[in-house]
Amino acid sequence: MFKNIIIPVDLADKQSLKAVFPPALNFVNAFGSKLHLIYIMPDFGMKMIEDYLPRHWMSDQKQKYTKQFDEIVEKYVPKGVDVSYYIGRGAVYDEVIKYSESENADLIIISAVRPQLRDYMLGPNASKIVRHSSISVMVVRD
Repeated sequence: MFKNIIIPVDLADKQSLKAVFPPALNFVNAFGSKLHLIYIMPDFGMKMIEDYLPRHWMSDQKQKYTKQFDEIVEKYVPKGVDVSYYIGRGAVYDEVIKYSESENADLIIISAVRPQLRDYMLGPNASKIVRHSSISVMVVRD
């Protein structure tokens, strides 16, 4: 049923990782799914800002994030599970949806922002992914 599962990862929020991997691994065990971990780097919005960054800033950032993905996979994903990484750039919800379409994904699993007592809404990226995705989206809470 679910052969390609997209998991958008917020590398700054390690707590949310605990919630997304158990259901993803259940699908892997049931359907032999492939996991696609995706991280979207922020887009500065203006080319002139990027001109002030060090020359190899983008490639250095991608190396750093790839190393973090390796650590996440080692910690949460059993050996033998098919996993790929994608590091993109731009608006998170836009890039997640584009990537899911390019990979013919069947499911997106996202972590919801931990609600405060009076706030029961999804985060802005999660809600946009849920609204605009053409495939199923599973929202998990920790």
